[in-house]
Amino acid sequence: MTLSEMLRNEDYDKIWSKYCGFLDLSIDEVMEIQERLLMEQIDLLSKSEIGERIMGKGVKPKSIQEFREKVPLTTYDDYADILLNKQEDKLPSKTEYWIQTTWKGGSHPIKLAPFSESMLQEHTKCVMASLILSTSDKKGHFTLREDDNFLYGMATLPYLTGLLPYIVGNEIQFSYLPPLDKAQDMTFEERNIQGFQMGIERGIDLFFGLSSVLVRIGESFANKQGKGGSHGGYKPKTPYMWYKVITAALKSKIYKRPVLPKDIWNLKGILCGGTDTQSFVEQIEYYWGKKPIEVYGGTELTFVATETWGDKGLTFYPDVNFLEFIPEKESLKSLNDPNYVPSTLLLNEIKPGEKYELVTTKFKGGSFVRYRVGDIIKCTAADNAEYGIYLPQIRYVDRIANIIDLAGFTRITSETLENAFKLSKLPIKDWVASKEYIDNEPSLHIYYEFHEKTISHSEVKELFNNALKEIDKDYRDIELLLNRDPLILTEVKPGKFKELKDIHKMSFNKINPEEEAIKNLLS
Repeated sequence: MTLSEMLRNEDYDKIWSKYCGFLDLSIDEVMEIQERLLMEQIDLLSKSEIGERIMGKGVKPKSIQEFREKVPLTTYDDYADILLNKQEDKLPSKTEYWIQTTWKGGSHPIKLAPFSESMLQEHTKCVMASLILSTSDKKGHFTLREDDNFLYGMATLPYLTGLLPYIVGNEIQFSYLPPLDKAQDMTFEERNIQGFQMGIERGIDLFFGLSSVLVRIGESFANKQGKGGSHGGYKPKTPYMWYKVITAALKSKIYKRPVLPKDIWNLKGILCGGTDTQSFVEQIEYYWGKKPIEVYGGTELTFVATETWGDKGLTFYPDVNFLEFIPEKESLKSLNDPNYVPSTLLLNEIKPGEKYELVTTKFKGGSFVRYRVGDIIKCTAADNAEYGIYLPQIRYVDRIANIIDLAGFTRITSETLENAFKLSKLPIKDWVASKEYIDNEPSLHIYYEFHEKTISHSEVKELFNNALKEIDKDYRDIELLLNRDPLILTEVKPGKFKELKDIHKMSFNKINPEEEAIKNLLS
């Protein structure tokens, strides 16, 4: 039965069991599911060309231990020629959708990931579970209903979030604001304007998007009020919505601030995801009046984990990926030594307070095997016993150390920055770049040294900023879509880089160097 059918029959216990029952599993039960699905996936992989390439011809591991011993860790480079050329005949299962995300920039701007029918079904189930949880205050209780008004804050296809409305439609119908057929052809700002106008008329129940985007939409709404009066040019068409708008205007006068979305709408649930989500949660709650539920996933991963209740962290879905974890020290060692093969732990072996690089093998006919997606997670707790969850709790922390991810929009590498410096033609002798937080918002901080100072600091920023926007369109979108300037540049004294290397004998990464290196550069 679909979710809609069960809702009409008021089978709320069945709904909870189907979508959120995994929260009642023990860690041993989760590990049994992991092993069973891994063996099924190995069987599919062994019959495909991409599986033979990764595992080896004729290799078909019969246990988790044998799988981890015989199958190497992989990165996207191991799949790029097949996936970027959409060679479906070499994959373990038929592809229904090709989903896109950013990659290295320059000559390798995108990655493509194939989604099979079975993957879509599992992804749908996970999305529904998170939506149900977003409207839930305790186990078994939720307020999600058919035809809830869903504000469209997502990137459209071919990105992963754009897949949501189409797969969810097989389970339940929502009223999207604006409608899907119109939203696909609208710009970000157009979708906001139309979505808010329809929200004034109908109300808003649900919202899902990148956490940074949710903040930006909230800011945009508040700014609109300041320019256009109590409802910023949005015209309510029913007595009830007029009442809501007038009440919101009175609140804004009492509190001496613009009208905020929370003054007009009482949302049932908010889902958010993306890098730096924890930095944006307070702002999201300020604008929207409800604490969001964080979800963690990615193009190659689909939905991986979801927040539930309290603040312990997120719980992994047990049947989406086979999960392995590289301890942080091992991950850093392998970044500095490409020939080093790091060890991995399983879900029942990770410990609270420790950080890990995530490694996944896609179930249900997926193509990625022991795949290093480049994400760092932290185990925040052994369980969430207060709410009856006895599984490890995690948070997505950031990308691996040699990548700077800003607000989920762009992934900046040393190659990206080198190309931007070349394009700008700035007389830069040496540099390092670090992701830092200013007023709780992520920034790209570049410390640089001139060959010879022939240009002012302000000119450096303008030239480099323009070059980086040209090299990396996703970086450009941070300003266009989020109205943010994440770039900070600091000039260091001549000879400082040489001093660190020659006198202090210090080696450091170009991207995210150790804090001690930054302090020495500025001393």
